[in-house]
Amino acid sequence: MKTKWIFIGLVVLLPIGCATTQKSSEIEQQIIKAGADSDIPVPDYARGIEGYVGSKVCKICHRANYEGWKTTYHSKYIQDPNAPGALVADFSIKSEYRTFELKDVDLLIGSRFKQRFMKRIGNDYYMFPAQWNVATKEWVKYFPEDEWWCKYYPNDWKQRPTSNLCDGCHTVGLMMTGNKFIEWNIACEQCHGPGKEHAFAPSINNIINPAKLPFDKANDVCFDCHAENLIPQEFLEKYGIRDYPVGYKPGEDLVKYKILVPFIPGKETNVFFSSGIAKKNRAQGNDFVRSTMYKRGIKCFSCHNPHSGKFTAMVYKPGNALCLTCHGEGSPSGPYVSNISEHTHHKPDSPGSQCIECHMPKIGKNAVALESRSHAFNFEYMSPEQTILYGQPNACNRCHQDKSPEWALEALKSWGGKGKWTWTRALEASSEMKKGRETEPSH
Repeated sequence: MKTKWIFIGLVVLLPIGCATTQKSSEIEQQIIKAGADSDIPVPDYARGIEGYVGSKVCKICHRANYEGWKTTYHSKYIQDPNAPGALVADFSIKSEYRTFELKDVDLLIGSRFKQRFMKRIGNDYYMFPAQWNVATKEWVKYFPEDEWWCKYYPNDWKQRPTSNLCDGCHTVGLMMTGNKFIEWNIACEQCHGPGKEHAFAPSINNIINPAKLPFDKANDVCFDCHAENLIPQEFLEKYGIRDYPVGYKPGEDLVKYKILVPFIPGKETNVFFSSGIAKKNRAQGNDFVRSTMYKRGIKCFSCHNPHSGKFTAMVYKPGNALCLTCHGEGSPSGPYVSNISEHTHHKPDSPGSQCIECHMPKIGKNAVALESRSHAFNFEYMSPEQTILYGQPNACNRCHQDKSPEWALEALKSWGGKGKWTWTRALEASSEMKKGRETEPSH
């Protein structure tokens, strides 16, 4: 089986054919009316995009999926600051980093983990140099300095246009065209491709259904935004310094437009821990492609439902119910035990028996550290060994914060667990590091 790293964004195509029961002129009028009704108007300079119609046109036939999508964060990543419930930041709190007021803000970006603020200047938008962290309820500095593209832009937020750095993943159409988009947010055509032909003559042959794509191209639909990337030099020369794959559309090979950021074993970067596991948000794809899940052909939307925000992270089922769909007791996919406690060595109703706390622990950084869940899945990558050898956070001590990694490793050893390295090597490494610290000269 071909195992490229490409990926497609969470989406199951809706029923088609409702338009065929109406005259084309009636459908055209509905499309014109729907397309004119936008929550956030698209600037004049971005209009006139060919082939796209906008999510409200999709709603004509696919109302259930549209209404479900409207409950997701994908549908409200970019919001009008005056829209009810859109603002989560507290502008009554003073901060040295925030030099602007709400009245200066034209668009909001984000709301779950963090909220940033966009200002329109001329024909583009720019990100104010402060963000609101939701978990800590505080203002912090926002001015990227360690991203790959930073060296190409001045140290002035008013000279870093979002159209080059952010909007490709936060609009529909800009990623494909490089200069036009039909609407803000991650909407239908971002995952299904241009929908004009399908809207006028519904057919399974003139729209992309990611569920029908090979697993690598299916995952590409998500990886276009949910993977830390490097853009090939030829595209940088053609389109300028863009932090998104200009020209890519669902169904194509994403690898032609972007490549995954490589990691160097033993070297920590702004993207990876020294072990090679991702340490920042939106790097789910970088971890996922190394997992057994990916190698077995699992797609992002095998777990995530792009048409529903009912459960956290847009999953189909809450808690263990989702994981145990495939990994239940006695399943050929593991964990080859008769009950959950036999596998976890924790009580069934404890956090230690929640699949994601061991296999997808919060070890990465979103707005704050230890907020983003790993998508590598293999516990060996989350083991206390990683902390002892590389200083990376581990799953065990995320809960047992009053204990040491060595304590956690000994507990695993007593259960008969096997690590990526031998327990002896890890514990010896820990002992050597301790000796080194004790003999280091003081400053």
